Order: sequence, then structure tokens, then C-alpha cells
Amino acid sequence: MNNNLQATENYSEEVQKNLKVGIATTAAEKKEIYAFRYQVYVEEMSRKLESTENEEELLYDEMDDWSYLVYVKAGLQIVGTARVNIGEIEKFPPDLIDQLSLDRFQKFYERKEDRKFALSTKVVVAPEYRNSQVLYLVIAKAYELYCEHRVQFSFGGCNMYLLRLYEEVGLRRFGRNFTDPGYGLITPIVWLVDDIEYMKKLHSPFYRLARKRQGVNKQVVDWFFNEFPEATNVINSRLITEEELWSALSARLGNSPEKVMPILQGLSETEAMKFLRECSLVAQCHAGDCITTSGDPSNELNILLSGKLQIANAGPGANGFYPGQHFGAIGLVDPAINTQDIIATTMTDILVLSRICFTKFRHRYPAIANQVLDNLSHMTNVRRDNNAK
Repeated sequence: MNNNLQATENYSEEVQKNLKVGIATTAAEKKEIYAFRYQVYVEEMSRKLESTENEEELLYDEMDDWSYLVYVKAGLQIVGTARVNIGEIEKFPPDLIDQLSLDRFQKFYERKEDRKFALSTKVVVAPEYRNSQVLYLVIAKAYELYCEHRVQFSFGGCNMYLLRLYEEVGLRRFGRNFTDPGYGLITPIVWLVDDIEYMKKLHSPFYRLARKRQGVNKQVVDWFFNEFPEATNVINSRLITEEELWSALSARLGNSPEKVMPILQGLSETEAMKFLRECSLVAQCHAGDCITTSGDPSNELNILLSGKLQIANAGPGANGFYPGQHFGAIGLVDPAINTQDIIATTMTDILVLSRICFTKFRHRYPAIANQVLDNLSHMTNVRRDNNAK
């Protein structure tokens, strides 16, 4: 999902004509999608997934048997895909019903005729098309399916470094994180398909599609926040100003961010505000959440804001983490591999700096980005020296 959804407007007409959107219907088309997934998740991203243990190098599972497999092709080559499952609650596996709180969302459907949920997963875009309109086309096709089947709630889940991208579309965080083997810690997200005003407020690239719809159910928004009141506390980076984010971080840290976050050293307050607003999001973890898992890839830099963390199986003399300190593998510039299981032992807030966002920020503000990288290099050397003592 490391794509710029807004690239839709600027993509060349010649390339647009070469892209074809469809839904796989033949066994050959589906096999091609399974192979494409394998190339990205396993070969490129180094994911260790149980469902890839086959000689054909295909990535699929039983959910594929009753899904819509959306694809985008450039010529004859698949360059983007997503899996969309649509059905009533009984169609979904028990673990997903629990992880996505579908039984709670089922309450909305009391005395209603249409009771279908949507689940969108396995969203994949080829590396060379991640700054194109391919992601937009994949999600737009999925959105058409939601509307066609009169779906009120479309669910998904993602690693924290991807949350900003999904929140730009109009999805909301809710519920508790869960661990998906091979994918790491996952945050559940939901798209209230009829929440057109929210998409307008976000300047979502899908607002133009949404506003054409008829028969919108405006009750769904009030119901959602009554059922999940904690969702009102989520900070959407798209809707908060630099000053508001700075104030929120100060409250969590108990001090001004530049005084306790070494990564901000050498930046003016204005530069630090801009960097945090453009590259980060505030995420919450519950006690027991394994935030980083040894062997899993890292595409972010995590910084503790409040709460307590511990390294699994660490000895009694192991140092803890303090607010403002980064932890886990540093994947801010290039993907890295985590070497420790780091677990939240209390309710914990963390600042997640996304590699995707930082890459774009570095092009726009190279001086600020280079200062951040210098700070990061110094912090890494200090930690290495301390560990050697």
C-alpha cells in the first residue's frame, strides 16, 4: 500500500489507457493473482507466511474460494490486486468475527433486510506502480462492489505504518490490535461506506464517487460512535494541525517534544512540527500487544510516548524504554528486520514514523530530513555503545 492516492489526478493519459481493471473469473487469472501476491509478500517483503508453503510459489487460502479478486493490468501483466469478501456474518471465520468485532456491528442490522459485511485484504501493488493510480483503481473497484451489495461496513486491517494511507481514504480505526502470524501487529479499520460527509472533510479521492450515491443511511455514523466511543479519541493525521499535534504529543510526553525526543535535536520548533505532522501518527496499544516481532520486517520508526514496554525474554538487568526513545528495527529509510519481541505491558501510546511518508517528506524538505537522519545515526551509535558495555 505504499502509494500516493492523490497521484490519480497527475498520472499520464498514455499510461492510464494501458491500465485495465477487472475481476478474476477464470482459474488462470486467479492463479496469476496468487503468484503476484507471492512475489510481493514473500520475495520482496520477506513475509514468512504459512499459506505459502507450496511448491508452486502461490499465496492463497480458503477465503479466496468465495471472494471477488480485483485486479489491475498494465498490458498483460498484473500490477495491482485486492481480495474482497462480501457476505453475512456466518460466512466469516470465527477468529475474524472476534478480531473485527463483527458481532457488535451485527447489532446495527437488527430489523434490517441487508446484513452483509465486506472484508478487503491482500491489497498489493507492484513496486514500479506505487506512485501511480493503480491503488486508486483497485480501491475504486472494491468500493463499487460495496455499493452494489448495499454494504454498510467494509473492514480491513494493516500494520501501523500504513494507517495514514488508509485514513486518507476515509477508513477509521476501532477496537483492539491483534497479531496475524507473518504480518505482525494489525490494527482493525472500518470504512463506513455511507459516511460521505467524512470523505468530503478528508478530501478523500473517493468523495466524487460517494456523492453520486442514492439512499445513503446517515444513521450509521451516530451508531458507530455510540457503539465504539473510544474511536472519538483517535487522532487522524489528516485532520489535525501542526500545533494541535504538538500539543497532543506534549500531553502524552509530559514535556515539549523537542526536549525529550532525541530525533528532533537541531530542528527549530517550526521544523519539528512540520516533520511530525507530515510523517507520523499516534497509535495506541493495549497491555500484551507485541509491537515488534523478531524476524518480521520494519517499515517505520517507533517512538514511545507513554506507557511501558519490555523485551520478551530479556534478563532482569535489561534497561527499559523511556518516553521519547525509539525502539525496534529502524525502517525509516529502507526496510529492516526486527530482532526483538517488544511487548506493551500497560496501555501504551507510540509515535509511528512511516517510511512511506518520510520518503516523500525527504524530497520536499531535504534539510529537515537530513538533520533527522543525522540524529538517528547518532542515537544508533549511542545505543550500540551502551549495549557493548
